[in-house]
Amino acid sequence: MKILVLVAHPDDEAILCGATINKLVRKGHDVHVTFFTRNDEAYFGHESQQDRQKRAVLESRKSSKMLGFSMTNLKFLDMHLVDNKALLMKAIIKVIRLVQPTVIITEHSEDKHIDHRTLGDLVPEANFQSGHNLCGGTLKWSAPLILHGEINLEMTMPFAFEAISNVSAIDIIQKEAAFHCYATVDKEHSIDAAWLNKKLKYVAQIRGQSAGYMFGEAFTISSYTPIAPSALRACAEVLEI
Repeated sequence: MKILVLVAHPDDEAILCGATINKLVRKGHDVHVTFFTRNDEAYFGHESQQDRQKRAVLESRKSSKMLGFSMTNLKFLDMHLVDNKALLMKAIIKVIRLVQPTVIITEHSEDKHIDHRTLGDLVPEANFQSGHNLCGGTLKWSAPLILHGEINLEMTMPFAFEAISNVSAIDIIQKEAAFHCYATVDKEHSIDAAWLNKKLKYVAQIRGQSAGYMFGEAFTISSYTPIAPSALRACAEVLEI
């Protein structure tokens, strides 16, 4: 099974679904992550914006090796995904048709970051349009299942999740290791990296135990189109019900 993870920023993949990625790769599935920006605006002090962009790419490659996914970066501008939704929609369609996934995992439309909300809004429609004779090309493809995950590490917003991916302690360790590939994450959040790392594990415990598991990652299921039997089968495989 092919899984496509569509996220705005390098490090989103680790926070959103790092343990689930590790689990799926362990089970022999093909996971591809598309990053839409290079954390262009997450620079401060003596680091230039160009150096920050380069570092984002290098760190995401480390995360890719840690979790076992393939990756691309589309180099849209950080905080500006909302500026040209038509261009972004076409880029998403192109990636979906290229990868031909069974499952798409992406951001949530009610997240507090503008880039996360933008992807959460557009991905379901792009997936729908990708299955029609639009935007050129010779291939139509639409993933049966889209899962929306949570990025909100500070836990300052509610997340009305509908499904839990059952992950192991090993998957959580790999998630934490992937998160640590991003060297200065403590400077880009209101709390330090050590506490953020603890929160990754605490949130995974809370989410998992809500469904009777030791650890878990939470998702909502897109209802943009009716859920077909193939989507239910894919959902059961991803979540390990």
